[in-house]
This record gives sequence, structure tokens and C-alpha cells, in this order.
Amino acid sequence: MKGPTALICILALTCCNCRDAPAPTFGPETTVFGQPAPVPASSVPNLAVDSEAQQRRIFPANDFAFGFEENDFQTPAGTQSSLFVNNNQALATLPGDGVGQNLISLAPCAINQPHVHPRGTEIIHITQGEMLFGFIEENANRADTAGGRFINATVATGQSFFIPQGLVHFGQNLQCTPAQFIASFPTRDPGTVTVSLAFFNLPLSALRATLGLDDATLQAIVDQVNSPQQVNPSFDTECLARCNIPLPKFTKENTFTQVPGSS
Repeated sequence: MKGPTALICILALTCCNCRDAPAPTFGPETTVFGQPAPVPASSVPNLAVDSEAQQRRIFPANDFAFGFEENDFQTPAGTQSSLFVNNNQALATLPGDGVGQNLISLAPCAINQPHVHPRGTEIIHITQGEMLFGFIEENANRADTAGGRFINATVATGQSFFIPQGLVHFGQNLQCTPAQFIASFPTRDPGTVTVSLAFFNLPLSALRATLGLDDATLQAIVDQVNSPQQVNPSFDTECLARCNIPLPKFTKENTFTQVPGSS
């Protein structure tokens, strides 16, 4: 598969029929004045000498468009796929073209759990439904015991939300209908750290000193965080009750199932 310098990750709790979308249709490759596009002298870009425009000339039009492919995994809550669309290694090295996108579909009452992208600012654009997004600002200083501001907004179809690089944030569907959004990054590799998994997999001694809880209580929380039921994305049980939706059954065996033939 060919594609641009983009990281495409699909995190879905409902099928979004991405595989059924038609392939992009390209017009003839011409200049702005309608003349045939120049043919490059070499099939290998010279990264030290060529301009970015010259480097891009060696790639056909279909290197610059892509579709969401089949899912890597199936869960009781839907599907999840992670895919690097930079198989063309030369195109992936073009300077200034590092971008990434996530297509995320969330079932009613589902949350994309609090997490951090250490290497990327994020812009969210809602394509279906309505969601609550929020992030927490960094501490004002090292002596700050109150923590940073909590910024949040309910974002509807056609609206966007901005998340600064490296800050803890989440997206939650508190409605009784599905929601979907596209997240864009100025990097091919924004990285992801899920807060609950990172924090509650620290040594019990660190958790005990931080939270002031006994080991038995901490271990129970650690076991819950690492249980199949809490695999990200997860559900808000109060919302499920309000929407009269039964909680899906998660087991160790069916939480993540590799789809035959997927990469």
C-alpha cells in the first residue's frame, strides 16, 4: 500500500464503514498553467540539494491520497486499527511533510481515556455527534499543589477543539448515539501514553507514597485498571444506564482478537 507521510490510526467502537469508501479519483498531473508536469531526472530524491517540490515530483498522484484500511483488532466494543501509511520510505523522509491523523468512532457512552501525546499538538474535528473534550494545563510552577486549569468543551458536528502538545486530555461520548471525529497532528509520530496504565503500573511504594492508600486498596485499583473491562476505549456505566444500554461483556480472550490476514 502506498500513501503520504501520515500516521493513520483508527480507534473505533462502532463500525464506520471506512473500507467501503471509494478510492480517490485523480485528474491529470499538470502545472498551474495546464502544461504537463515535468518529469524528474532521477527516481531518487537528493535530500541535500533538491527543493521539497523537486523531491515530490518523483511520486505519482496516488502517493498523496489514502483511505482507512481494514482493522487490526476486534473487541467486544468494536474495532481498533493502527497503521503507518508511509510504506514509501523515500516519501516518508521528505522534510516538512510529517503529519498524522486519527479517525476515531466512539459508541454511545464510550470514552477515549485520558492520555498524552508527547510529540504532537492535536486538533480535533467532529464529523458525527457530540462529545465532551478536555485537557489539564501544566502546573504553574514546581511548588504548585493545585495543578493546572481544566479546559473543557462540548463539541458538536462541524466544530473543532485544540489540545496543546504533551497535556493530559480525553474525549468522551456522553450521548446515547455514536460519535466520530478526526484528530490531526503536525507529526507522523505523536506518541501516546495512557494515563491510568502509566500511573497504576508504577511500583506500589510510589503509589502508596503519592496517594496515601494501603497496599490492598492500591492492588485492587491496579487489578481493575489492568482488567479487560477497562481496555481503552471504555464505558461510563452511569451513561449506559441512562441510555438503557447493557454493559458489553469483556473477557481476557475476546478483548483484543487479531483479525486473520491483517497486518
